[in-house]
Amino acid sequence: MPMFMKAESSKILLSNDFSILSKEQPSKDLHSAIRRYSKYISSLTGKSIKSNQNIAPSEKKLIINCASMNSENEKYPALAEDESYALNITNEGSYLYASTLTGTIRGLSTFVQLIERSTSSDNYYIPIVYIIDRPRFTWRGLMLDVSRHWMPVSVIERTLNAMELSKLNVLHLHLSDDQGFRVECIQHKLLHDRKDFFTQKDIRYIVEYARQRRIRIVPEFDIPGHTTSWFVGYPELATEPGPYQISTTWGVIKSTMDPTKETTYTFLDTFFEEMTKLFPDPYFHIGGDEVEGTHWAESPTIQKFMSDHRLINKNGLQAYFNKRVQVMLKKYGKIMIGWEEILDEMHENLTIDNDAIIQSWKSRKALVNSISKGYRSILSHGYYLDHLLLSSFHYKVDPILNDELWLFNQDQLGRILGGEACMWTEFAAQNSIDSRIWPRVLTMAERFWSSSSVTNQNFLYERLFHMNYLLDKMQTGLTHLSTYRTQLQNLILDSDKKASLLHPFAILADVCEPYGFDQRTQSGKYTSQVPLTTFTDILQCESELIWRLENMPIDDKKFRDIFQTWSLNHVRLRSLFDALDQSKQKQLWGQDIQRLSENLAQVGRIGLATLNYGIKGIFYSDNNSTMNSMTLAQWALYQNTQLTQLENQVFEVRLAAVRPVRRLLNSIQIFV
Repeated sequence: MPMFMKAESSKILLSNDFSILSKEQPSKDLHSAIRRYSKYISSLTGKSIKSNQNIAPSEKKLIINCASMNSENEKYPALAEDESYALNITNEGSYLYASTLTGTIRGLSTFVQLIERSTSSDNYYIPIVYIIDRPRFTWRGLMLDVSRHWMPVSVIERTLNAMELSKLNVLHLHLSDDQGFRVECIQHKLLHDRKDFFTQKDIRYIVEYARQRRIRIVPEFDIPGHTTSWFVGYPELATEPGPYQISTTWGVIKSTMDPTKETTYTFLDTFFEEMTKLFPDPYFHIGGDEVEGTHWAESPTIQKFMSDHRLINKNGLQAYFNKRVQVMLKKYGKIMIGWEEILDEMHENLTIDNDAIIQSWKSRKALVNSISKGYRSILSHGYYLDHLLLSSFHYKVDPILNDELWLFNQDQLGRILGGEACMWTEFAAQNSIDSRIWPRVLTMAERFWSSSSVTNQNFLYERLFHMNYLLDKMQTGLTHLSTYRTQLQNLILDSDKKASLLHPFAILADVCEPYGFDQRTQSGKYTSQVPLTTFTDILQCESELIWRLENMPIDDKKFRDIFQTWSLNHVRLRSLFDALDQSKQKQLWGQDIQRLSENLAQVGRIGLATLNYGIKGIFYSDNNSTMNSMTLAQWALYQNTQLTQLENQVFEVRLAAVRPVRRLLNSIQIFV
């Protein structure tokens, strides 16, 4: 939602000869942006969008007036740069005003989101509207882990395309961890993975691709923990002697850099010299999280070093390490960022300079603590996409909460730069990463951009699902909608049944949602070598159908048809479960789809019984049913217990179909 918007009821038709043009001779970057957005509009509407230089006002034109376009050509985006714009769509013509290229691109992303399709024809319209807009926070990021599961350039490209349209402005790449080191290093050739890594040419391409979309690339190389991949080629960096192998499992691993050796810092100095030249952003992330410390505690050499330097515990030793790393980064013109642990138990002589940025991930307390100590901070606590929580949960999380305002003065509030959504990839691969990020990250994008007073969840979801389809239709490259049914069909082994079973299989999938990090970790069956192609990997994180059912009037007649479909769907799917090679089929599925199908049928029957009571005053048409003798309260309690069991009975999958039935069930108790 923009900062200010005045809309009228009238609209203008988007015709075939609509064009986007610049009032002045466009810079190379602006010309590229105009072509890009013209293509998006063409993909969305099927219209041929032109870019000409006839600037005479017309309802068939969007005229861009960018005050500093030529002076900014090919300039790298900066933190806190001007991203404001004004968009005025009138019957006489449409006008986009901005002081910067970045503001122009933010305005273009708003313009394409305003395009509406007629409900009665193939025509597309743009509403008459006046918008003045600027972001609430300057740091609006997405952290993408490319280490646990490798994400190639094609994934980064489509992620950046969608980020541009979402007004996110920082892509934080987690480039090294125990499971892989993903950037070519020429000075230290044994660092990077032999197969799955970005060449330096790739990195330069990604940085430029992002720059054109006014998105900054912030690299993270996690040190001194999460460093097993460093030790495979360079075991001398580790506290314990090697050999080391790339880890294929997850969690906090004991292997840690030795911060007492001067050779460690010599190595890091040459590493930083090379990497800081590759990434032009002034900010450089050192990780610093989850340093386990056992190897430090077991090393007599390290314990003596700590005693000699009066370092009380592992946090003191890490603070010593951080201080030296910060000095190195400053030498190469970089400002250090780290996870909240880099502030743990610091002594005065080991305090890192307060130009560092602290990323809070475990609690809000860390954000409050860092701001109080004079540091700038970004919030990630509450924005972990890999936990697969509902958008409504993330929407309530704000970098600045009203009940915390009394804690800070204006200067301290200004140190809260914004936030980052985090997508860790223990349980996401190239085929599933899009559905794990989109469209839920749009919730956080709005929280970082729009006023804190924008809180209506129903309005959020309406726009969220609409934007989801726009990102697909505009051919941004995102695959989670376009490949959804194909991926489901791949789970049907019998080639003769693929076509006939796909529809009932999709009915089941459409009302299921995946559980995230916690449940999948508990299963204990996943490593980096296990393909993430199961049923739960294919599911959308939030069911649009279920959300719409949860918001339909409770007397809507469509409920009966839907519940009837659910109750009979298992019969239509039965041949899927009669396959001769059930063990191979179940291994492919990953989760108990047969039980899910049976449970959906039961949910449908409960829904029908609830509707029957509302109409006939009895639960079941069979007069001999013992349940008809129950009181409403007894029956509702029993069915609610059943629904809770059905919702969570199959590990790693939530049967979301339960929610609208539970709502209906609770409503008849209220109204009877």
